[in-house]
Formats: sequence, structure tokens, C-alpha cells
Amino acid sequence: KYWKSRYSISFPRLRPCAGSATIKSVMDDKQLLQLICAYRLFNGEVELSLSTRESATFRDNVIPLGITSLSAGSSTQPGGYAKSSTKALQQFEISDERSPAEMAKCVKKLGYEVVWKDWEQCLSGPLHA
Repeated sequence: KYWKSRYSISFPRLRPCAGSATIKSVMDDKQLLQLICAYRLFNGEVELSLSTRESATFRDNVIPLGITSLSAGSSTQPGGYAKSSTKALQQFEISDERSPAEMAKCVKKLGYEVVWKDWEQCLSGPLHA
């Protein structure tokens, strides 16, 4: 009856934001790397997502560790696609400014296949096998 269900985990790091209390513990790159590895070891099937809020260097280096979903050319600001000249909030700043084409080139260079769309039933064979 239902096509397919998958679990996905994203790794948004807390950043300073307007009107919030001071962040007492900030996750550094080493800690985030450890968390990504722990989730990959825990479940090899879970999808791991990493956003453009992380640096290009960090993202490039963790792709081989099992990252399955990367954003590119996106907006992380609330209402980011609306026509507005509001100033970007530090909490949602993008660190990796690469376009989807540039990101695809990077993924291919690392020896991986770029999949733009994999969520239609016709892409996974018959519904009832």
C-alpha cells in the first residue's frame, strides 16, 4: 500500500541567533565528525544529510564517510525564497556557496554518483513484488 519509508538524520549545528540565550556548548568539527561516524556505524541504511551551513571543506571531507544527502544552491533563511531584502540571520548563514552543478562535480570527483531524484515509485520497480 505504501511505497517506501526511509529514516533520515540531519546535522544542524546550533549557532548564535537573535533573542536566544548564550550557547554554552558549541559543537566543533571534530565532534560533528564523531557524531556522523557514530550514526553511520549505528545504522548503515539511515540517510545522513549535511546542509550548506557547513563549510565546503568539511562537506567534501565527510562525503566518503556516508553522507547521503547534500544541499546546494539553497536558502536556509526563513522565507529565503521570498523577494525581500531582509538581512541574513547569523543562525542561518550559508558557508558552502557552491551551485548544484559545482556540488555535483565535486561528488563525481570523489567517485560517487549524483542522484537528483529517487523518490518516485517508477524508479524502484513494481509496488508489489
